Amino acid sequence: MNLRNKIVYSLLVFFLCCGQVSARTDNMFCVLNPDAYSQAAGASILSLSPSVFGFFVNPASNYRNFSKEFQLSYTSFFDRNYGLNAGFLIPTEKKGIFTLFVSGTDFNKSGKYHNYKSSVSGALNYVYPIICSHPYSKEKGSAGATLKIYNINLQNDNSIMLYSLDFGLIYSLDFIDRNLTAGFALKNIGNDFDVNGYDYDMSQNKSWTLSAKYFLYEPYKISVMADLVKSFNVSDCGFAAGIEAKPFYPFSVRAGWRDYRDNFNKGVTAGFGLDFDRVNISYSFSDLLGSDDDQHIFSVGIYFGKIPDSGKAYEHYSSYYLNRAIDYYNKKDYIAARKEFEDILAVYPENPTAKKYLSLLSEDLEQSDIDMSGKVEKYTARADAAMLRNNLVSAQKYYQKALSYDENNEQARKGLESAQAKIKEQEAYLNRKKHQKEISDYWVKAMNHYDKGEFVFAKDELLKITEIDPENAGALQYLSFIQKKIDKVSSVQANNIFKQGMEEYENRDYEKALSYFNAAYISDPSRDDIKEYIDKCKEQIVIYKNTEKEEIFLTNKQIEEQMKDVYNKALEYYTLKDYESSINTFEQLRAMSYKYKYFNYNDQIKSYTEKAKLAVSKEYYSQAKELEKNENLEAAYDKYEEAYQYSDKNEQAKKDMDRLKEIFSQRYYSQALKSFKDGDSAAAEELLRKSLQFEPEKPEAQKLLEKITQ
Repeated sequence: MNLRNKIVYSLLVFFLCCGQVSARTDNMFCVLNPDAYSQAAGASILSLSPSVFGFFVNPASNYRNFSKEFQLSYTSFFDRNYGLNAGFLIPTEKKGIFTLFVSGTDFNKSGKYHNYKSSVSGALNYVYPIICSHPYSKEKGSAGATLKIYNINLQNDNSIMLYSLDFGLIYSLDFIDRNLTAGFALKNIGNDFDVNGYDYDMSQNKSWTLSAKYFLYEPYKISVMADLVKSFNVSDCGFAAGIEAKPFYPFSVRAGWRDYRDNFNKGVTAGFGLDFDRVNISYSFSDLLGSDDDQHIFSVGIYFGKIPDSGKAYEHYSSYYLNRAIDYYNKKDYIAARKEFEDILAVYPENPTAKKYLSLLSEDLEQSDIDMSGKVEKYTARADAAMLRNNLVSAQKYYQKALSYDENNEQARKGLESAQAKIKEQEAYLNRKKHQKEISDYWVKAMNHYDKGEFVFAKDELLKITEIDPENAGALQYLSFIQKKIDKVSSVQANNIFKQGMEEYENRDYEKALSYFNAAYISDPSRDDIKEYIDKCKEQIVIYKNTEKEEIFLTNKQIEEQMKDVYNKALEYYTLKDYESSINTFEQLRAMSYKYKYFNYNDQIKSYTEKAKLAVSKEYYSQAKELEKNENLEAAYDKYEEAYQYSDKNEQAKKDMDRLKEIFSQRYYSQALKSFKDGDSAAAEELLRKSLQFEPEKPEAQKLLEKITQ
């Protein structure tokens, strides 16, 4: 049984097994819900209503609301009691979402609540989204709180003041299943009240609710949810359950059942919503057991202003324009549908649904002529208005129309550039969501390498992340840390790593030598000699592996004769002062000794190899002196370095090389100082790094570089 089926069956069991009849409470002020969307879904705390009033069932509910919104709702409940509610929601980019609410209710004198005359209430809600920033930015849920105040007028002209606090939490359980969400709400924590002469339980209905929601089916946006409700005033637990679906744009439908054990919230609920781009309309019906006059809620909301969060703007407008295009397609208005799909792909080129529908349209459909009449100012004004709402599809389209009439219009050109820049941000957002699994895998590998000090390997994994998401803050931060560490290695330790590689190379351990050479080359890619030895190691490894495959059947005498011939040949080259050939032949003899486990010539190999290398080193040293005499210092330095690499016993070559290092370091430092004074910080930084390559501990260069980089 897969996880989806397990969750569905678990919810069904949950519905069937929640407690039996228990004590009741008659207080309904704190449980009366003015939101049609959530009420229709059994008033579940995870119904995630798009309405302003969603915070009444869960203080954390409003985190998905995308722009400023004004909401009105009309409520009637049994015995002809009526209420009018108004709310205003204000989202911010980084500081959460605020909601203000006011409500008034009139009570029927002859009804069940005949002791009450009217009530006025107000509320302030705050929601803060929970964002996970590593390895990529992702909205995981929200936390919210609501302060509610009620002023209740009684028939005897007395009045009661109530206040209460609600707290809520919503969190995605994507580490279990990406479609699973959990919620928690603690509600109506406040003062109790007493009315002299009335035999009613007047304590507030304090409760906690635990909820789970599962997204079942993408095409119709079907979700199921279940709540476990525990009121502090009753002994048993109540429950709520709901289902919602969006069968077609802009229509959504919801149904549910709830029993809070409070004589008010019990029975079937159902309703529908119409969610347009800037308007939402909703209705809900709730069966109130024991009454023929059930609860009805009518609600309308209007969105206005800019959508401050670019991610929510992308999700809202991509969904809106996609639904509109599919609606044209279903009505067989193929020309309008094609235009809509092409506009969507112009901004969101990876949208799979738009690609799918566009491929279904006939290729030979003639595009209708679009009415291009009007002035540049009209299209620019429309584009500017769309930009204020973060509606990039319309903004780009209108700016382009304006430029088609006047290609030199500066306002339209700058507006189009701004729209395209935001489109790139949204493309990055989409790409990040599409590849979140790969980013997570690369991030785990990178952190494992980083914790072990394997910075080069960590850098490779982090670069894979930036290829997918160039603005990934976590990857860029760690790449900066690693680059500083690699820069430090390149200026201090690269030569030591190279020397370790040379020792292994001379010992014929080519694989180990290759690992040292690779590390040295990554640290200092400007050194061609390191690259040369990397290639040599690779060649020797191939030769060794091919030789290893051959079966060799030689007697000890045959081995001795072969090695003697090679030794005499190497000695002959040495006598003729052909030192390069002598070194190569002695190296061949060394390889044979390892291969055949015959080490009689080891002392001679070591002695003559050192002598030959020293002779070559002295020859290079003489050439370096001549080059320096002719003031060709760069070439002289290379020859000194080559001489010292052939034999580290040539101490004079090392001294002259160090002397030139100081000259070069000072030269680059002086040039850097001049560039810095001239205002060219980039050139100065490059020259200082060159200076420190020759003299890593040069204090004045280090201080100036630190000043520039900071």
